[in-house]
Amino acid sequence: MSEILLIDIGGTNIRYAYSDGNLESLTGTNKIKLSCIKGFDNILEDLTDQKEISSLVISVAGPKINGSITMTNRDFTINEAELKNKFQFESCHLLNDWESIGYSLSTFKESDVSIIKPGIEFNSNSFFIGPGTGLGAALLIGDKNVIPTEIGNTTGLTKALLRNYNIDNDDHFRTLEDVLSGKAISSIYEYKTGERLTSEDIVARYGADDEYANLVVNGFIKSLAETISDMALTFISGKGVYIAGSLMRSIVKIMEQDKFIEYFYGDKKLVHLQILEMVKIGLIEREHACLHGNLNFYKKNINKVN
Repeated sequence: MSEILLIDIGGTNIRYAYSDGNLESLTGTNKIKLSCIKGFDNILEDLTDQKEISSLVISVAGPKINGSITMTNRDFTINEAELKNKFQFESCHLLNDWESIGYSLSTFKESDVSIIKPGIEFNSNSFFIGPGTGLGAALLIGDKNVIPTEIGNTTGLTKALLRNYNIDNDDHFRTLEDVLSGKAISSIYEYKTGERLTSEDIVARYGADDEYANLVVNGFIKSLAETISDMALTFISGKGVYIAGSLMRSIVKIMEQDKFIEYFYGDKKLVHLQILEMVKIGLIEREHACLHGNLNFYKKNINKVN
């Protein structure tokens, strides 16, 4: 029986899994360090060796333009037509990684999402955001149309959010992901202390005697709340805002949710405050959301011509 190969290339790892003809579950889920990315064709040969792979669905951290994605933080470009022809797949689909996460929503069980703030559904728009190595986001309209974004590389909010870290308009931090990502936590902590630590180590120091870890993590939490508040209004996210990623699963465990919601409301007034009061905020707990999203995308497009 032929199988579908599902791959997600993120900022740190390459994750992969297979799905058989029933298209209901993942098997053989595993990951490879992204340092191997230069030999991606060799990796793909290994993953397809001794298997009857009919189709490939691959999600990549970067914008898709004319069938290709160039990774934002790596010297790596991938093209779906070239992969299809080289490996003789029946079909090959290339997605932005946050496009894939958008497609995963309809596969979630109730236990896959923890509720940070309850809400009342008032339209079919869902917004997804995830501070990780960079900052990704996407809009899902209904359960079929996903619009990936590149908000992590926008610059309009950066100077305002720097104030949350007690930084005044420093040109070292230019894009939104420079102040709202795992990389941002490390960079801002180093800017304050001269010491380079991983975002995980800084989050682990939160609540202890490291005043700069506390300042940076608190600044991050406030910046995230203010950003998703603006995004919820920008996209009128009546079906909710969903936060994803292992970094966020760690931060939600230590943050004061009431304070986070207070930051989310900010100084919004009248109808705009009423909109935010109705918006649900959820944390995606499910592992391998991109791989599940890739599979769901394939199921929705199985009868379409590649």
